Amino acid sequence: MKNSLMAAAAALLVMGGAAHAAQFVVNGDFTDVSNGVGEFDTNTTVTGWSGNGGYNFDINAADVGAPGTDGNVALWDMANGGSSTWDGLTANGKGNFAALDGDFQTKPITETITGLTVGKSYRFSFKYAFAQQSGFTGDTTQSLTASLGSFSDTLPSAGGTTLPSKSFSGWSTFSTKVVADSTTETLSFLAGGGPAVPPFALVSDVSLTGSAGVGSSVPESSTWAMMLIGFGGLGFAAYRSRGRTGALA
Repeated sequence: MKNSLMAAAAALLVMGGAAHAAQFVVNGDFTDVSNGVGEFDTNTTVTGWSGNGGYNFDINAADVGAPGTDGNVALWDMANGGSSTWDGLTANGKGNFAALDGDFQTKPITETITGLTVGKSYRFSFKYAFAQQSGFTGDTTQSLTASLGSFSDTLPSAGGTTLPSKSFSGWSTFSTKVVADSTTETLSFLAGGGPAVPPFALVSDVSLTGSAGVGSSVPESSTWAMMLIGFGGLGFAAYRSRGRTGALA
């Protein structure tokens, strides 16, 4: 009896972990590339993603930048005379980030997400920031629109953010639940801004994971915990019962 209960509890833990671990975004840190950093679809291929002909770059370090059709594109950071203390890396210092021009040849970067279940909810999250192209000066007003299927949100929501010349906004985290309308959805990020140079919106650490919620039949983590406690209680009761039976004999 005890072994059976332990096996059932272990199975529940495995099921619960698997239910919450599914990752639907391919290459969310933008590190899987065919030819190092560079302009999407022109100087390098970013696995899972399309640049759709926009002036969009895969970059590892802002001041180093990446090659493109009009030469190397770098961003202001503390290493090349920028006015901020940004080290030019992602929020956690790992991986690459997508840098999307907000005024010149603006097109979204997109990825086709498959394997979704209609009516189930998923956790959608990413890091984002706003920067400016090095070699150019002037204040900019910038925004980023994130879309997944019928969901769309523009960040920041109140008319964009204004950056002083040669500065950096700092990294922010966006996270929300989205409900799948189809088994296949298009994930996209589109930068907006002005004047023509030098506004860039940055995106990193993109994630879409299975999440128990609206329309989902997967129990929440608290439910798994209560079920395991219940199994433990049954096991203890069975043990006490066997003990009493032995004493009476």
